Amino acid sequence: MNPGAGLIEAHLTLPPEAVGAFELMLSDLVVALTTMTKDDGATWTLEALLGPDGDREELADALVQAAEIAGIELPEIEWRVLPDVDWVSETQKILSPLAIGRFWIHGPDAPEMPPVAAIPLEIEAGLAFGTGRHATTAGCVLALERLAKRRRFAKVIDVGCGSGILAMVAEKLWHPPVLWASDVDPVAVETARRNAADNGIWNAARYTVADGVRERKIQATAPFDLIIANILARPLMLLADQLSDILAGNGRVVLSGLLVGQEQMVLTAFRTRGLFLEDRIRKDGWATLVLAP
Repeated sequence: MNPGAGLIEAHLTLPPEAVGAFELMLSDLVVALTTMTKDDGATWTLEALLGPDGDREELADALVQAAEIAGIELPEIEWRVLPDVDWVSETQKILSPLAIGRFWIHGPDAPEMPPVAAIPLEIEAGLAFGTGRHATTAGCVLALERLAKRRRFAKVIDVGCGSGILAMVAEKLWHPPVLWASDVDPVAVETARRNAADNGIWNAARYTVADGVRERKIQATAPFDLIIANILARPLMLLADQLSDILAGNGRVVLSGLLVGQEQMVLTAFRTRGLFLEDRIRKDGWATLVLAP
């Protein structure tokens, strides 16, 4: 428990190749995690906000472990004490709606009306990743829109769904008869389920807590003709066998959560399973890959 009335926030500067490891290690410990590139593109800033019951020592240990995973020396950490308010909610109140392709992504209290012909999606991220503002999420949305111009998909799964935004995008694009959204984090699954209900599509998707895709109900539904996985580079590589095993013969896989410099190692992991690059979107140093047999 942090002493005093203030919340604790850690600030540090990272090389781009280390960002994924820090996001992975910190996502379950903090109530808000922000990473953004600096103007030169060579460094990133990270801000991690502990909740009222957060433990600064636990966060410090996680930062050390993240640096070890990333293979870097731990940068200097600037600790700040912030007023004890709900920073997640306060931030969402001031975030303006976001246009990605045809989609207009907004919070519950957006003051603006969506543009004509836009597809609105209301997102309450809560403690789950996925408001659409990260380049990986935006890249996936754009990749799904490109796919929608070429074909339909009937069986779709969003692996590591976070807020459920990508599952909802898939539902809006194809209204697939079978749509799964899974995440290892029960909070994320509940958030995704609530977001879907808020957007009037709660009957269209099945939500489940699962580590990977070996959960019995997912296996019973396979194969899928579209798999979406916006996670991180190393978990994607570890999931290559699992994802290829549940992919239909003419299916597609959309991968993101990886830096441009990590593309080749991810592609190599999936190439050994017979999946090859069909399309690619790069945004702010992050990559989204579309793979096909």
